[in-house]
Amino acid sequence: MSYKMNSAIWNGVFVVPNCVVDEHIKKAGGQQVKVLLFLLRHNSESLDARAVAKGTGMDVGDVKDAMSYWKEVGLIYEDGETPPEVMAAEKTAPTFKALPDVAPTYEQVAARTLEDSNLRALFNEVQLKLGRTIGYGEQSQLLMMLDYYGLPVEVILTLIEYCVSREKSKFSYISKVAKDWGEREINTLEKADAYLRELKSDECLWKKFVSNFTVDAPNYTVKRFEFLKHWHVDNKQSMELILYAYEIMVERIDKVSFAYMNSILESWKVDGIKKPQDAMAAAAKRTYNLAGTNTAGKTSYDSEKVKEKAQAPIEYKRKKKEE
Repeated sequence: MSYKMNSAIWNGVFVVPNCVVDEHIKKAGGQQVKVLLFLLRHNSESLDARAVAKGTGMDVGDVKDAMSYWKEVGLIYEDGETPPEVMAAEKTAPTFKALPDVAPTYEQVAARTLEDSNLRALFNEVQLKLGRTIGYGEQSQLLMMLDYYGLPVEVILTLIEYCVSREKSKFSYISKVAKDWGEREINTLEKADAYLRELKSDECLWKKFVSNFTVDAPNYTVKRFEFLKHWHVDNKQSMELILYAYEIMVERIDKVSFAYMNSILESWKVDGIKKPQDAMAAAAKRTYNLAGTNTAGKTSYDSEKVKEKAQAPIEYKRKKKEE
């Protein structure tokens, strides 16, 4: 006989780290799991053993025994202590689904709003940032971002401000961004600020790349940007060299293929080629070796023309098919 979860319970959820099931479900006892679930449900609160005992119906002594297990494995720590390092196997980022279809009821949202001043502040601030009133549906989504994705109020506000700055203020988009931030564990203002700085840097890099095209600039895709970032950031290859590789790609295969560019740029990295002039010199040397002769000591390329071509805006046009 198999079992399924009753979908009616998804009107209120909270996050359970993967490692609780992956690493500890076989080791931890019933009381230990009971205590941890209670702590996770009240993650934003500072609770002592008596409060946990009252909430779980357990003895204080049993609660302390259960907490000692979770302290030993590094999942909890006492106020004033430095958070312990968690083993790599236990730091697997959570994978979330989209927000559940079954949202909290109007009564549940109203009750949480009355009892939680932070939630009231969140709703008010979101309305100010969006420049409009939010209704029950949007309030329930915000509540689920708190409970389901584990994002604090201040992070949600930062997230919404980012979405508004991109002129994408629909809650369908905001929800997707919240899911992404939850999976990336961007759950503090420091992490949010660092991530937004990285996004801004990435956006500037792509704009710098396409600004060199007069027509037919390549469209942005995640995969193409990953290639560009790898070349410019990881390989430390100049934009001049990357653009020259683009020119060679077009001349050789007459289509845009960043994978083909990657083969060129990776080979140049291995050969220590850092400038277009170096690439042209290497190509001329290969031609010389194949021909077996030299042309009176003259190189088969003009370094000034190469430099001028590499620095000029790219005008990419497909070749006409032969009739």
